[in-house]
Amino acid sequence: MAEAPPVWTRIITVAAAAGLAPFIAGLVFTVNPSLQPLDQVVFERALLGYGAVILGFLSGVRWGMRMQGGFGSDIIYLAAIVVSGGGFLTLLLPFPLGIALLIVGFGAQGAWDVWGGFRGSVPRAYVRMRSVITWMTCAVLIATLVAAAIV
Repeated sequence: MAEAPPVWTRIITVAAAAGLAPFIAGLVFTVNPSLQPLDQVVFERALLGYGAVILGFLSGVRWGMRMQGGFGSDIIYLAAIVVSGGGFLTLLLPFPLGIALLIVGFGAQGAWDVWGGFRGSVPRAYVRMRSVITWMTCAVLIATLVAAAIV
């Protein structure tokens, strides 16, 4: 698979980093609920919903890479559906369990992308960006989970 052009990579990286904003807001509002403009339950559901959407988006990226001839075998299509289903499941769980499942989902997606990078089926620039964004997302979600247990 060809290497992504540097300008394209910078734009995508900035957009992906901006995607962390709702998770960071979730951490801030979990630590200090009095800052929250919404009802606590509404915000928790919205945060889990956002995480589910992003997991679905990442599964779509995986489908796109596979359809372009990269990233493993056709089993990718089924595995990506399972990950999207896990995102949906977060909506049915209590907030702490939903956040824990998002952490597992994002961590698994990130590890899967890194593995694809080692195999050469995913562009290195994408793997670098996804590695950083994945671990930042997981760190914020872990902090949110800890804060939810403490507050």
